[in-house]
Amino acid sequence: MAHPLHAALSEIVGPKYVADSDFAVWAYARDSSGFPARIPGIIIRPENTDQVVRIVKLANRERMPIVPRGGGTAYGRSPGDPPRTICVDLTRMRRLIDLNERNRTVTVEAGMTCSELETRLKGRGLYVHTVYGPADSVTVGGVVSGVCGGGGGRMFSSAGHNEPYVIGVKVVLPGGDVIETGARTNDQAKMFSRVPHGPDLTGLFIGHMGVFGITTEVTLQVFPLPLHERFGGVAYDHGMLDEAYETFCQLAAVEPKPFSLLGLMGPGPKGIARISDWWIVYKVHGSTEEEMEAKLRIASGIVERSVSPKERDSEAVRRLGQQILEYPHDVMPRRLGMWNLLEPLAPRDETLNIVRGILKMMEDEFAGWSGRLRSGGTAIWMHGDQNYLSFPIYHSEADAESREKAISVWKKTAELGLQLGATYCVLDKDIGDICARYFPPSYASLLRTLKRAIDPNNIMNPHLLGLP
Repeated sequence: MAHPLHAALSEIVGPKYVADSDFAVWAYARDSSGFPARIPGIIIRPENTDQVVRIVKLANRERMPIVPRGGGTAYGRSPGDPPRTICVDLTRMRRLIDLNERNRTVTVEAGMTCSELETRLKGRGLYVHTVYGPADSVTVGGVVSGVCGGGGGRMFSSAGHNEPYVIGVKVVLPGGDVIETGARTNDQAKMFSRVPHGPDLTGLFIGHMGVFGITTEVTLQVFPLPLHERFGGVAYDHGMLDEAYETFCQLAAVEPKPFSLLGLMGPGPKGIARISDWWIVYKVHGSTEEEMEAKLRIASGIVERSVSPKERDSEAVRRLGQQILEYPHDVMPRRLGMWNLLEPLAPRDETLNIVRGILKMMEDEFAGWSGRLRSGGTAIWMHGDQNYLSFPIYHSEADAESREKAISVWKKTAELGLQLGATYCVLDKDIGDICARYFPPSYASLLRTLKRAIDPNNIMNPHLLGLP
């Protein structure tokens, strides 16, 4: 059945960019996770902010829910109201609006992929902190709205949170008004500073999952592109997690941080684990060979003073480091199947308790599933001054039982992470619902108050974060 707003939406963007056939809506029903399909009612692909404004105002008049979409790499997209939902695909909006090298800012439309932005900046000798991966499909708007600006870029990966490098955003609010944050609180100013004369509203739209509006433009800080890079690392035996983690913490504590990426990688749950050792891998960049070598010496000195590893900075370790740090999202899914990612943020002093608790839960749950479920291992990433943990589980989409088992264990371990003191910065539908159960009452009340005030008709990405 045709969507009731098909004709009206076609008037806004043209019929070529509106579709409600079964084929079209099913193509938008899945994301990059193993979660079940959530089918929208109609797809629309606007070209600019003005068209987004008209779409939102129409949806408000008709009380029709909206689900914004970028590159489709979320982990459990919003259900909206399946027969009626307007899925707003922003990937046509990919212009580079402004590059100001003196102010070190770049403003792009939210539908540009991270890899396109990185490629265009590289030609100018610049880089930007975007997302660790998969950069070729994650959009800039998705990074800011969906994963709190975390990660890093393939060409130059971040040493931690990218949130400090988000200068400002342009957002279409649920009523159709447009707001610009950062220095644009003065409408005569350029988008040059995150700090406004007033509250830091940029933060409201970082990680908001589209609950408070549709992000159409993002301004990020840019940096000169280092010309040199090198990989290194050390390996520890399976039983030396404590020693490996102590070395990792010493490396992560160096200021200014010499590493563009630093990770401690190791086994996943027993029974489906594919590796047994723990590996510290790192990547350094430098504007000169001398700078890069100095950073490598910092790492070597810390390792020398720590408990002796099994293997240090060998060719095998460097190859593994390059593979893991450069192309993790390309290599693993092709080999292991569809993933479900559990990625909590953890304080440094509780990380090992959280890791061990989650691995024990997974090991108990996955007993007897060897061969049908696979582990991508355990990863502890330096993420600013805390850690970003990752526990990917893979299954075959042709095996319905293993898919259901993977999702069931994912939910249980996600809740366990919260009980152990972790938080999450990727708040799509399923993880958002789990996190919402742990919101303090006053925090949940403030979210509901903001949602009602900004979106009284509840059209914008409804049913997320425990909201109606």
